[in-house]
Amino acid sequence: MSNAAPPNHGGRAGAGLAAVHRRSQRSARWRAAFAAGLLCGCASGATLELAPCVLTAAEGRVEAPAKCGRLPVPLNPQDPAGAAIELSVAVAPALAEQAAASPLVVLAGGPGDAATRFFAASRPAFADISATRDIVLVDQRGTGASAPLRCANMDAWPMHEALAATVEATVAAVRECRATLEWDSRWFTTSAAVRDIELVRAALGYEAVNLYGISYGTRVAQHYQRRYPERVQAVILDGVLPPSLALGPDMAIESQAALDAVFERCAEDAPCRAAFPEARERFQALLTRLEAAPPRLVVPHPRTGEAVSMALTREAAVGAVRLLLYAPQTASLLPALLDAAHAAHYPPLAAQFLSMASGLAELAVGLNFAVLCTEDVPFWGVLDREALRETYLGATFVDAQRGICESWPAGFMDDNLKAPLTSGGSEAPTLILSGEFDPVTPPRYARLVGESLSRVTVLEGKGQGHGLLGVSCVPRLMAAFLDNAQDPQWRLDASCLERVGPVPIFASAMGPGP
Repeated sequence: MSNAAPPNHGGRAGAGLAAVHRRSQRSARWRAAFAAGLLCGCASGATLELAPCVLTAAEGRVEAPAKCGRLPVPLNPQDPAGAAIELSVAVAPALAEQAAASPLVVLAGGPGDAATRFFAASRPAFADISATRDIVLVDQRGTGASAPLRCANMDAWPMHEALAATVEATVAAVRECRATLEWDSRWFTTSAAVRDIELVRAALGYEAVNLYGISYGTRVAQHYQRRYPERVQAVILDGVLPPSLALGPDMAIESQAALDAVFERCAEDAPCRAAFPEARERFQALLTRLEAAPPRLVVPHPRTGEAVSMALTREAAVGAVRLLLYAPQTASLLPALLDAAHAAHYPPLAAQFLSMASGLAELAVGLNFAVLCTEDVPFWGVLDREALRETYLGATFVDAQRGICESWPAGFMDDNLKAPLTSGGSEAPTLILSGEFDPVTPPRYARLVGESLSRVTVLEGKGQGHGLLGVSCVPRLMAAFLDNAQDPQWRLDASCLERVGPVPIFASAMGPGP
């Protein structure tokens, strides 16, 4: 736990004019500091210098202005005098002249995504928040420009080939990857990451912060909240992972449930049912055929137009389905895509696989393995392989991950990382967002986390997938939550979500039926 003094709660409702005046003075000081491009934090013994920069995503096709800097932190959090790494830090200053006292810290998913990239790609969804509140972005150690755990052999391996590789090929490539890492991966875990965030908070001079975490980022958010409860004002968890859950075995089960929901919706939709009367059976027949004799294709890449030679293996097909299920817009394409592939018209499914795979190319795979081999795989226990065999994904993921972790050592982990977050450890108001058809963090995870908290609001987006950040009125709801969560009498009006529903199923390549 931090031994710093409790935060000044002067910004809370009813705190009086004196508190408002203190907040305005503090905001004015930081406005001047941003204008000068320099912020100094003596708590960590380091200086964090910020200068104008441009954050990018989608290979530079998307940009977001910010102020960026680098902060040295110990490689081993338990040895402050030892070797150091540098964190890539960015702040997107609020548009308002008098910003709210507490910023929003954005925690990306993966594990392996960089917060700066995620924010650049999602910037419009944060517009309501950034109007009045600074947004702080810390590329988690091992990602982005923070001592990235990337390997030449993995970076040279096209993502669509990596995702379609056999378990044996994947394990061999990862073993080679680890041998070439610049840094000891044992210190690149959630427990180290939350200490980094606290050092950044101190260096930037914020008394308290708000947290937004998506997917794996919700694990980081919950653990930071557990270690530094006095530094957290409010928390938004989007696609939440319960701390006690070991990611991996449930993925195939939940993804199968999401795919079953697509087939059921098709069966209930007259045009879809007429077009694809045996969608489920044809999908199974397609997988059997691809496993026996995968066709070789040359497909124009949907993002670059470059001709890509690839084998549409069973692994590639199930990889495409798994990734398409994450968003309702792409999940709605599945009946038409799979039926075309069943009829030996493979390019549409292959093109979707290439598009989905390229979106994962910027993930730091080394960080992914460092986290999973420390915080998840060692806690799997005995796998229900019969249940896994009943899914379209089967046991491929767990077999690959277990094989990887046999040679990838477990790292630094706090004893209480897997303990449920309870109100006894933090009273920060929490907003949990969940998608009805989320294929990896289903609504039952949100309910499980919410059961242990007293100041919690759980919202479910009907027909939605993994992450509600950009869905309908959710950005406005998040901003309203952060602005009012400290008022115990305030209640979030989420009635606008009632207008959100599933994306219509495509009955052909032209779109939904009439």
